[in-house]
Amino acid sequence: MDTPRLTAPLAAVATCLLLLASCSTNSGTATGTAPTSTRGTPSGPAGTSADGTKTAPDPADDPTVISLPLDPYFLPPADNARLHTALDRLVAGCLRSAGVRPPAPANAPTPVLGRYERRYGITSAAGARTTGYHLPAHPDPTQVPLSPDQLNALTGPQGCQESAARRITGTTSYPGDAYLVRSVNQESFDQSTKTPEVVAAVAAWSRCMKQAGHDYATPLRTGTWPSEQPTDEERTTAITDVACKQQTQLVRIWNEAEAAIQRTLIQQNTTAFDNVLAERRRMLSEADSVLARPEPGP
Repeated sequence: MDTPRLTAPLAAVATCLLLLASCSTNSGTATGTAPTSTRGTPSGPAGTSADGTKTAPDPADDPTVISLPLDPYFLPPADNARLHTALDRLVAGCLRSAGVRPPAPANAPTPVLGRYERRYGITSAAGARTTGYHLPAHPDPTQVPLSPDQLNALTGPQGCQESAARRITGTTSYPGDAYLVRSVNQESFDQSTKTPEVVAAVAAWSRCMKQAGHDYATPLRTGTWPSEQPTDEERTTAITDVACKQQTQLVRIWNEAEAAIQRTLIQQNTTAFDNVLAERRRMLSEADSVLARPEPGP
């Protein structure tokens, strides 16, 4: 097994004018037919057993409870906001120095899905009932029109964006999740799909789906539907999908298997992961020094 052992420069994931949020959906072609009923309906409300006893949240009922050992190494939204606020201020100052008026700041869009919301396929029963496999409705990100002078001063070598990035990150890239974190995040998922417990749980889920009239080998083959809006067939399939995950405990089994893999990968790269956190602290310290200065007028 090849394991990443060195950190790499942070990847550019945003500009000072627009933070772009992205998410992935499950790919594949839907081949099932509409069932007449669903299977595996939970025995009680989320967080309770059939007799009303309180239980720990099931990630198949509530995707927000999914967690992984890598979580502390992802750039938190609050820290990301601090860094980009400082970058915006640096860029604005650079533009003023060049005799160019800074553009109005853009609104950063809210991510459509949480980080793990569809990591193991759709997991939200509420989402299945309303949007099926489609993404929830979300507004388009704000686009800020730039004048030729603004665009010229912002971009290119020695442009204001690059100079601001060098001040905060020490590179030409804007801050984001470290390459090591993203690499291990992908590696752990890929490895988890091959573990015996996940293979068995996926097979059990597939049998559950087939009993309801859907022929899918894995949950990662359910998510692409051609219609612009969710159909009744799609919603019914998605509801069955979530119910089969609950019945087979697929999400819990998969999450636990992947967590074990991540713990191993982190232990094998302890120094590199420590460096990820140290670099974050350094960037935040630099950002705070920028933000501590009075903001100039327009």
